[in-house]
Amino acid sequence: MNEQKTRIFISYSHQERQLCEHIASCFPEESFSVWFDRGLRPGEVYRKRIAQVIKDTDYFLILISPASVCSEWVLDELEYAKKLHKRILPIWAAETELPMDLDMILQRYHSLFWHLRASDEQFRASLLQVFAGQEQETAGAVLGYGNEFSESENLQMRELLAREQQGSFALCYQPENACLLGMARLFGGVCPTDRERAAFYFRVAEYGGSLDGSYFLLHMQLEDRKEATWDEPDEAFCRPIVDRIRELAEAGSVHARLCMGNLYWYGKYGCPADPVKSAAFYEDCARKGNARAQYLMAANYYYGDGVPQDYVLARMYANLALEQKYLKSWRRLGKFYRDGKALPQDYAKARECYEKGAQMGDYNCFNKVGDMLYYGWGFPVDYEGAVACYRQAEQAPAKGQRYCLQKAKLALGRCSELGHGVPQDAKLAAEKYLEGYRYGSQDCKEAFLRLGRLG
Repeated sequence: MNEQKTRIFISYSHQERQLCEHIASCFPEESFSVWFDRGLRPGEVYRKRIAQVIKDTDYFLILISPASVCSEWVLDELEYAKKLHKRILPIWAAETELPMDLDMILQRYHSLFWHLRASDEQFRASLLQVFAGQEQETAGAVLGYGNEFSESENLQMRELLAREQQGSFALCYQPENACLLGMARLFGGVCPTDRERAAFYFRVAEYGGSLDGSYFLLHMQLEDRKEATWDEPDEAFCRPIVDRIRELAEAGSVHARLCMGNLYWYGKYGCPADPVKSAAFYEDCARKGNARAQYLMAANYYYGDGVPQDYVLARMYANLALEQKYLKSWRRLGKFYRDGKALPQDYAKARECYEKGAQMGDYNCFNKVGDMLYYGWGFPVDYEGAVACYRQAEQAPAKGQRYCLQKAKLALGRCSELGHGVPQDAKLAAEKYLEGYRYGSQDCKEAFLRLGRLG
């Protein structure tokens, strides 16, 4: 395969062979290398050949149909691609009822809907747009969104994106729906990011009376003003915007209230660091059912940040976020079991929670399992196993999971520096620390400078 081309593997049931060939033809040959089983030669060991191609590919496309979800070959290919953390794109060939286990896997991926297309050309444009946006960063990594939505929000976004493809504008332009489409386009996760279309939908939502639509337009102004972090904000520019966000928060915008909670937590944009005020904003959102706020309040009550320490309420909020299948909830429960405070100490259950979180896409859970193996928390010390986990965490996407990358780089740097699970290598350790610092880790910066002082 040409290494400069984007490599694509298509998994499908042979009943959709014609559609598979049509989708393969959508990709320009000068930029893409597409593989499906037409490339198998007589006498080849099929599974070995397919496994190697999946391992080498950049994108794994799976055609969803009643036949494919019953195909052992297709499901095995999907499981292998997921294990290797490949980019996965489901394409719905027909209306299909998914088995529960498959639904759990696919619900976190952006889908395209062939069977709902307005035209073949429109579908091709949507397909290529996915790949045109594959390297884009999202603003959500900065203000704390990214892949931060509940399962129901993700499902609504995917359904609305499908209706958008059909041209169901009356439905899409309803204020609440327009806001969801704007969030989908702004933060990614279920579709490629597109700030221009995000702003369009937020304006439509605002016109219809949505306070959240107004908030996100202000959010985008702040994001446009700074490049990557909140360091050295232009307070003269930010203050009137923050004052307006405060007004929207007081008027009832849940997302504006979440933002104010963040600002008071971090002490940004003229808001002094105040964990009590921060927790008050978060808790109001949590009581209204926001999954992210529930996850945050589980931590606040666990640590006593801004509220009295209360393990019962910490556990309650963690369970509420988990019920909505919020991505990080398994990580929170894993810590509760590991520490033995909000829940009885049970290292096996802690590891099980972390592994479930990792399976759902929370790469920081790999770091957590790695720490358990590295420090011997409930299991024999296993440096090699820990390194394998940290390397999996290192594969996290930068959008929305920068903290995970910071921790993975720090851990891998430490392992190389000390020779734990890998050969001792100060140069490689320094490289890992430097990579972590580039993701914003001050711990990695200090470790990198310390190695430099040691010569």
